[in-house]
Amino acid sequence: MAEQKKLSGVAIGLMAFGPFVLYGVASGFNHWRVATGGGLVLCLIFLAVRLRRGIPTRLMDWTTLTFFVIGSVLMIGLRSTVFPAYNVVVIWSCFAVAAWSSVVIGHPFTTAYARENAPPEFWDHPIFIRLNLVMTLSWCGLLTVNVGFAVIGVIIGGNFGKLVLGFVLPTALLIVGFVFNSRFPARYLARSGYQGDGASPTVPG
Repeated sequence: MAEQKKLSGVAIGLMAFGPFVLYGVASGFNHWRVATGGGLVLCLIFLAVRLRRGIPTRLMDWTTLTFFVIGSVLMIGLRSTVFPAYNVVVIWSCFAVAAWSSVVIGHPFTTAYARENAPPEFWDHPIFIRLNLVMTLSWCGLLTVNVGFAVIGVIIGGNFGKLVLGFVLPTALLIVGFVFNSRFPARYLARSGYQGDGASPTVPG
């Protein structure tokens, strides 16, 4: 039973990337309505599965939905000719704004991921709170830098702007973020002298 739940969790986790996989493939062939509309449908399915199974939805899940709603309105509803050129800026801006907003309102978004692994008695511990603030601020910086890459990519244009600044460098930063997620929490807890069971926030998605 535990193994089935684990596999189910992995499947749901993979579903989170489905909208962006479809989006990347379809937009790569300039099928922008399929990219945005299809991504929106997959995103809604993903959220419906989580809600039906009683799995809490997180800020970044709703941020993904927000992006695909924006994209669908612009491409399908308004038939925008501007969105394809600025779509990468819109993507990273949505996530950067969401991340910074979570800090401003006092609920760092990585907390929701960390609570999936951390024992409830640790949730209100000052170390847990500080850890997630640091984690969230790190992602805020990463996402903001990616917004900058996207903007510069649009300004420069061409294959370099689209591929290197629009895809390669942001993807490389995400990988750095994933590695940071996997290593930093344990080191932070060790430096803080915490002896209990901690947890690493999973990758936002």
